[in-house]
Amino acid sequence: MTFAERYINLSRASVAFLVVAAMILMVITSVDAATKANNDWRIVIKSAATVNGPRVLLGDIAEFYGELPDKTKENLAKVELWNAPTRGRKHINVNRVELRTVLKHYLGDMISNCVLPATLAIQADGKVISGEELQRIVVKVLTPQARVLEGSYKFRDFKLPDYLFFADKMDSLKVNMPQALKPGNNVFRLEIVSIDGQVLRTLSGGVFMDLWQPVPCPVRPLNRRETITPDLITWKNQNMAYMGNRAWDGKGGPWIIKSPVGKGQPIMKSSIEPAPVIARGDRVDLVFQSPHMRLSVLAESLEDGGVGESITVRNLQSKRKIVAKVIDAQTVSVR
Repeated sequence: MTFAERYINLSRASVAFLVVAAMILMVITSVDAATKANNDWRIVIKSAATVNGPRVLLGDIAEFYGELPDKTKENLAKVELWNAPTRGRKHINVNRVELRTVLKHYLGDMISNCVLPATLAIQADGKVISGEELQRIVVKVLTPQARVLEGSYKFRDFKLPDYLFFADKMDSLKVNMPQALKPGNNVFRLEIVSIDGQVLRTLSGGVFMDLWQPVPCPVRPLNRRETITPDLITWKNQNMAYMGNRAWDGKGGPWIIKSPVGKGQPIMKSSIEPAPVIARGDRVDLVFQSPHMRLSVLAESLEDGGVGESITVRNLQSKRKIVAKVIDAQTVSVR
């Protein structure tokens, strides 16, 4: 026997059936009168709901939209459908076919104005949060972190349950991010917490964040060994979710092009290298530094080098070759 047949038969055997039938007839009559003037109304059945009484009422599982008189909505909400699930048990599921059969039995032709989910989940007592509400909660938690990143952002592709049941109305939901929010895919935990702070249940969730930030791009093609100057770049918004930390931020330098970059293309870190401030054959100060001593001797650069790079130089006193770090155009250092 199906869910619909079981509860319809139970309803028919009920002593209160005639009273319920009279109420339904009154509701149908009032709705018929209202719809003669306007059929722009719908009864939308939720995908998850909780019940506080011994019977499931239409008002427990439905939301009313459109041009229906308040009294009609009130009467519809009181229509009894079937016995409530057992308290303390897991929620029950009613599929669309079973749900339609039950509603057709009670509402008659009004079923044509009902919007039904694929499945209705019902729990006795407690509370339920819909997937849409879960999404709003996650966005509220993540928005302050997104604003710190600067730029224009958007959250999408949420990985969340369609609904979340709570055994107690006093239980709360906490969104826990194990890592800092970043462009692209992010994971988080949904924790159901009791009133005394105990974590009762943990679920995994996810969200994708687009983040558009300005990135330097050349105004014309840039060739290898070409020095990057401010007049050669413009700034264009790019989605950092697909660029990660590969894009150059336009800071530091001076820089030269390591591999050619086309016009309007983002300049990546891998496409640039420090511009040499010391050329092969230059005379430089070779500085030896320690916590207690600083010595300087004249040296000859044996290769080009930019600030921060390590190059080979020859100590002109000892004639020894030494690897030193470029400090500026006149100085290299060994620690």
